Amino acid sequence: MTRTPGTVVVEPALVRYGSWIVCPLLGAGLGWLLRAVAGWVVSLPWAPLQGPFELLQSIPEPAGTLGAMGLGVLAGLAFALLWAVGRLAVTVSDERVEWKRDDRTESADRASVGLVFVDGKELVLLDNAGAELARETSDLSADRLRTAFREHGYSWSDDGDPHAADYQLWVDGVPGISERANALLRARQHALEKSRTDDVKRLRAELRKTGVFVRDEKKHQYWRGPAVGQE
Repeated sequence: MTRTPGTVVVEPALVRYGSWIVCPLLGAGLGWLLRAVAGWVVSLPWAPLQGPFELLQSIPEPAGTLGAMGLGVLAGLAFALLWAVGRLAVTVSDERVEWKRDDRTESADRASVGLVFVDGKELVLLDNAGAELARETSDLSADRLRTAFREHGYSWSDDGDPHAADYQLWVDGVPGISERANALLRARQHALEKSRTDDVKRLRAELRKTGVFVRDEKKHQYWRGPAVGQE
C-alpha cells in the first residue's frame, strides 16, 4: 500500500534560523549593557548582586566589555539551542499524525483520531470517545495546523475544545476521581509550581491512564474525567 506524502508543520524558517543570529546579538547587547552600568550599580549600597557587578567593574577595558559581550553571546547561543531543541514539529498524512520534540517522536493512527483543535498555545488530539491522545505546547500557526489536518481528512474544531465546560479546578482531595489520580495531581501540582517541565508532562501521561485529563492555566490545574480507562 502506497503511503501518502505527509504535510510537515514547523515554525517559519525566519524564526528557526533567525534565532541563531538574534539571540547571540541580544546576549552581546545585554553583556555590553551590564558592563556599562556596573559602576553605577556598585555605587548604590542597596542594590542586589553587588559581588558580580564589582567583579565586572574590576576588569580593565577593553577586556571587561569584550568579556561581558562574549559571555552574552554564549548565553544567547545556549538559549537558541534550548529553543531549537524544544520546538514542536508535526507531520500529518492520510494514515497517521506524528509529532516530534527533542529526540522524542510520538504518533497516532488516523483511525484513532476523532478530533483535533488548538487550545490556546496547545495542539490537542482526542480519540473517537473524547479521550485525550495528545496535548502539546507549541508556537505553531493555528491556520497552518488547521489546513494540514483538514487536507488529510481529519476532523478539526474551529470552536476549540468541545469538552471545555467539563473542566473544573483541581483542589487536593476533590471527590469524583480516584485516590491514585489525586496523588498524581498532587505530584503534578508540585512539579508545575517548580517548573519541572518533564515531570509535568510525564505525570499528565500517567493521569491519562486513569481517565483523567488535565489542562493548565498559569499554575492551576483543571481536570475532567474519568471518561475512559476507569480504575
